[in-house]
Amino acid sequence: MLGVDIIVTYSSWPRQWQKEADWLRFKKEGGMTREVISHFLFFTERVVGPLKVIWAHTSYPADPLLCETAVLAKLENKNGLPVNILASVGGVQPDRQEFTIKGSKKSRKVAEFYKDSISVGDNFIPLREEPKDPRAVSLKSQLDHLELKINNKPNNLATIDEAFRVQNLVEEILSKT
Repeated sequence: MLGVDIIVTYSSWPRQWQKEADWLRFKKEGGMTREVISHFLFFTERVVGPLKVIWAHTSYPADPLLCETAVLAKLENKNGLPVNILASVGGVQPDRQEFTIKGSKKSRKVAEFYKDSISVGDNFIPLREEPKDPRAVSLKSQLDHLELKINNKPNNLATIDEAFRVQNLVEEILSKT
């Protein structure tokens, strides 16, 4: 494994379907780093182990109450494996959410939280057929894992320690301007 890239871009934040959740636009609790990038950081730590912030730069709009509009960051695991984050808001574009594990022989990408694909140097090729309703499949999976957790069975949900580690990474990234 050579590293991980996390790319998140939006034309606006909050996204159109999130407008009712007004708190998402404020610096105190909202923003794409807390709402989206945190999931990728959790996943990254599950794959490569605990991370530390090497450097980060977060941009904010003129209004000091509003959340970040761009994030550039480099994190590393204990072996120095780089994890790069590029996130931005603005411009006419579709939402983009990508997590790529880069390898020397092949790379694997998860896009939009459910599109799993692989590349051996050319375009990424899907590993499975996309579900007709990805949101329904995802929500059902989360509820299934919650039921497992409630019944003290193995599950994929974050532990308290994992969630706290990610929260600390997110807050450190957001504090770097």
